[in-house]
This record gives sequence, structure tokens and C-alpha cells, in this order.
Amino acid sequence: AILTAVVMLQALITGADCLLCEQCLSSGTGQCSGIFKQCSPNVTHCVKGLENNTEGTDVILTAFKDCLDPSQKAACGREFFFKNSVVSFQISRTCCDSDFCNRGDVEVPAVDENPNGYKCEDCFTAQSTDPCTTAVEVQCTGEQNMCASFSGAGSRPGGAVLKYNLKGCASRDFCDLFYQVETHAFTYELLCSPAKKL
Repeated sequence: AILTAVVMLQALITGADCLLCEQCLSSGTGQCSGIFKQCSPNVTHCVKGLENNTEGTDVILTAFKDCLDPSQKAACGREFFFKNSVVSFQISRTCCDSDFCNRGDVEVPAVDENPNGYKCEDCFTAQSTDPCTTAVEVQCTGEQNMCASFSGAGSRPGGAVLKYNLKGCASRDFCDLFYQVETHAFTYELLCSPAKKL
């Protein structure tokens, strides 16, 4: 409360009408709290969300809050899902447009794990120059109605950058807007096509 008052007083003194958002980033947990930051004049929204990066049984959660980059506004309120038999990836983010609106808990909708009648090729390689080829398929769940093929450099939170080749089920938002929300993918190619009916 004292920190909030100090930030508000600073904004009044400087005469700024810039948005004030909470800023934090925390891996290994579903929540974070931090400082309140005066955003750039072109910023109109705050954001908060959670990334779930799972490989096998190793789950890494990363909670985040910040001023929203205006170029990422299309990703507000969207759910980003990718999964195959080895890895799964989910980003959930919400945006709001008033001072301090992204404080409080990061809330994530429950994931629908029910099979939806679609399937995709299933493949995972790391640190391999071989292309991702497979005859195995994975059943899609929830909103995953696209097949995605990822090839490129990426890292898990806190990990080294590796060369990955992945195929699996994805949501349409993952295919359309991944470039706006990815934080651990670097040089890559992402190709998507409609999932096949079982």
C-alpha cells in the first residue's frame, strides 16, 4: 500500500498521465508480485498471465505481470496450447486498461483435457539435425483443432538454448499469434494445418 502511494505521488508530481502497472516475473511458481511501473506513453493496457512449460513430468510455471507491448494487444484474453506425447505448452494472459489493474492473483482457466475427436502427428527431438518424422499420432484435446510443426531454437525457462523439432496438437490462437507471446523461442519456423478427424 505504501509503495502504491509512492508511485501514485510520483505520477502526480511529474504530471504524467501514463498507465501504472505491476511488474514481476517469477519461474517455478504460479504467482508473482513486484513493483508498480509507470508505462511508456503509448501503452494502454497492463497484462498478467501464466506460462506452463512441461516436458515429461517436469513442469515449469512462469508467472508474469507488466505493461503490455502495444503490438501484443491481439493476444489479450486468448489461450495458447500445444501438446504432444512428450511436451505441452500453455500461455494464458489477461489484459486491462486502468492503473494497478493487473495486481492480485494470476488466474488461469481450467484446461480441458477431454479428447475432441482430432489427431495430429506426434514427434519430439532435441539437439538433432534430423527432421521430425514419425508415423505416430496423438489425440487432441479441448480447443486444439490444429496440427503444428515447430522447428528452431528455443529454451525452457532457466535452461540452455537447444535445437527443437516438434509436432503435435495446437489451438488456433497458438498458430495465429504465437509470435506475439513466445518468450523462449528464437529463430524458428512454425507451420500449422487443420487437424485430422479420428
